[in-house]
Amino acid sequence: MFPAVLLSVALGLAAPESGAVVTPAVAIPPSSLLPTPQFRRYATSDGLPSSSVYTVVQDRDGAMWFGTKGGIARYDGVDFKVFRHVANDPGSLHDNGIASLVFDREGRLWAGGLEAGLNRYDAASGKFTHWEHDPHVPSSLSSDKVWTVAQDADGSLLVGTVRGLDRLLPNGHGFEHVANPLLGTDPAAFGLVAALYVDRQQQLWIGSSQGVFRRDVDGHMHLVSQRDTSAPIDAWHIDGDGGEVRIATSRGLLVVGKDDVARPFGVGVIPQGNVLSSVRDVSGRLWVGTQQGLFLQSRPGGPMLAVTDQPVLHGDLPGTWVWSMLVDHEGGLWVGLLDGGVAYLAPGWNDTSRFTHIPDDPASLRDSIVTAMARGHDGRVWVGERGGRIDKLDPVTGKSEHVLSGLSGDVLGMTQDAHERLWITVRGGLYRYTRGRPPERVDPHNQWLKHPLEVELGPDGRMYARTFGEGLFRIDQETLAVSQVSMEQPNQRVLWGSQLTLHDGVFWYASDGGMLRLDMQHDRFEAVSGVLNDRAVNAFDFTADGLWMLRPDGLEHYRYRGDGLVLDRSIDAAHGWPSINVVDVRVDALQRVWLLGRDGLWFFDPANDRFHSFGLQNGLANGEFSRGFALMPDGNLYSPTLGGVVAFNPDRIRERRVASPLAITQISVRRDGKLQPLPGGRKLIELDWRERGFNVAARLSSYVDPAANHYRFRLRGFDSDWVDAGNHGEREFAGLAAGDYTLDVMAAGADGQWTALRTPLSIHVQAPPWVRWWAWVIYVLLLATFVGLVLRGWRRRLAQRHHMQLVEQQRQMAEAASAAKTQFLATLSHEI
Repeated sequence: MFPAVLLSVALGLAAPESGAVVTPAVAIPPSSLLPTPQFRRYATSDGLPSSSVYTVVQDRDGAMWFGTKGGIARYDGVDFKVFRHVANDPGSLHDNGIASLVFDREGRLWAGGLEAGLNRYDAASGKFTHWEHDPHVPSSLSSDKVWTVAQDADGSLLVGTVRGLDRLLPNGHGFEHVANPLLGTDPAAFGLVAALYVDRQQQLWIGSSQGVFRRDVDGHMHLVSQRDTSAPIDAWHIDGDGGEVRIATSRGLLVVGKDDVARPFGVGVIPQGNVLSSVRDVSGRLWVGTQQGLFLQSRPGGPMLAVTDQPVLHGDLPGTWVWSMLVDHEGGLWVGLLDGGVAYLAPGWNDTSRFTHIPDDPASLRDSIVTAMARGHDGRVWVGERGGRIDKLDPVTGKSEHVLSGLSGDVLGMTQDAHERLWITVRGGLYRYTRGRPPERVDPHNQWLKHPLEVELGPDGRMYARTFGEGLFRIDQETLAVSQVSMEQPNQRVLWGSQLTLHDGVFWYASDGGMLRLDMQHDRFEAVSGVLNDRAVNAFDFTADGLWMLRPDGLEHYRYRGDGLVLDRSIDAAHGWPSINVVDVRVDALQRVWLLGRDGLWFFDPANDRFHSFGLQNGLANGEFSRGFALMPDGNLYSPTLGGVVAFNPDRIRERRVASPLAITQISVRRDGKLQPLPGGRKLIELDWRERGFNVAARLSSYVDPAANHYRFRLRGFDSDWVDAGNHGEREFAGLAAGDYTLDVMAAGADGQWTALRTPLSIHVQAPPWVRWWAWVIYVLLLATFVGLVLRGWRRRLAQRHHMQLVEQQRQMAEAASAAKTQFLATLSHEI
């Protein structure tokens, strides 16, 4: 372990963790394309806290986490969220240098580093809990210098430090210091523990200063020896797939057999210095990361290839020190580099190959901009470049022979004839080249061929050249005599040719003025019956029953009918046409139409009427194509681009559909005019009556092409239908009435497959205090009280009225009695 310790002290970093997602290896179909991985890069300018990345893990929701020299970074396909040490904040990281990350079975994140001790992140609070070494507490962490963290088969957490192996106690208060019976009873005898790995048989592999040990399921320790040496194995990292266990060491990569003997792997190809990591992808390819770059074995038993690491070249690995690797749930490869941040390789990277100029590599192409291609008869490909240069590329090795230089202009087109002569069109001229002799110029005085674009072999054994604005010309292969070819001219634009192709003995010509074909009987090109020549035909290719034509505004398919064609299908912008500038077209064995354009590579599938775009997710680093691909006998197509030669086999490419997890990553409520984030993990959101709005962010964990991810939202009780949010996975809701709502979210990745949120989010908006149940009770009580008071008052008034009526009645009766008395007395007096 001494060299590793010296290296770690010099760099101030730790070995990466061994908790990467292990994906079973499966056989891959053989491919004749040379592997040329093209990576997407993530750097500090994208949000990484440091360019030194030590470890990569993925959580259960699909988000990516990176341990770096500057803290922890979480990436969800849109943004990076960074966690750092903050002075006087006990809830932050203890130190920024994070060398190991692991998610336990409960989904909790654990982090360790050379000065960071052990940290656990609580997603609900956003805080970290910290364990450190305390010399006064024997059960504390044995050292703050943590190299690796892993979860054992029984669920306990194991921590490798510079002073041995610790196991966190179940109650989280203290550690058991694990001893190795093969080394004695002293736990410190382990020395520095830099690597931990639990295989599928639940065996624990331990890489320490004293070598590599395997603890079986019965708890017995076994020493792993290296063949032909008695020196202990100095392990940086231990990983495996299925029954295979690999040890990355300071002296190369070792593979352990069933006899517990480790044997060197890739000797003579992989540098025998520091191998830092290894991983197998979902197709069984083995990737080996070293201090001197990345190496690839495409198939078991196959050769090891060095992956180009020219940071100045777009698509190449952005650094040399490959410290850690992880295969995510989609099959994408993540690479953590000590000197280049993070590189991502999409699972479809091997759909294409790329050949370009590589600085300091004399066997590479001489130019990064390729202008023309032609098929060679020896299995190699002719490559035309700027400045009249022509190279010959071996697709098997990627090496180039530099053949010609100094032709008068950029190479525009090439064709090799049956006599192994190469016919070359350049800006302003046409040449015939025979190996061993200087190129011969055709029409040296430019009497006819002032602006040749392409030269092709015709049905009569002579060469034909299409031009820009001058029509078609015939060239005798031996005498180089040039003659103009007669053609029907329904309009002047037919002189501007775009494609010339011999198919089943018929010579077809496309131009800005439409489509013509050669009438051998009359020795002239004539318009094709049934085809409207009112618009340009940019390119065409044939199907079993007709051909596809590329117009400026869409695709057209024509069927053969007698001696002519009949239009039977048209694909315009209303039917999904992506409005690209197509320069070439190829119909594959599945009848898909491949469109090579100046602004990208697409294919149209007539079976489902869908267009599919290609990009870096398919290994395509540059999609600016020029006309003139070379189709080889094995079906591989080599095409010129502004970034070099792009190779792919249309017949072999299949759509990939992987269901990616969709999760709500943040919920914020609007309080006092500002959005305030809520703790994560909630399934029910309670909104106060004053919080009538909230914001929700959802993320689909598909990294194949994050810009192509697409989102839809529907709030049941508020929305009548799905609301499309494009690739912006956020939506804000405002003005919600009191009540209960349910939020559904759907998302689709680059493959177009829709994924729904597992558990919809429930939202309850509280009613204002004056409309809640207890308010209504108060209202009823108040009303009852009011009614009671009213009734009481009415009864009082009624009683008072009765009293007044009684008094009046008594008064009237008294008056009547007095009157009667007076009358009686008066009568009595009168009688007396």
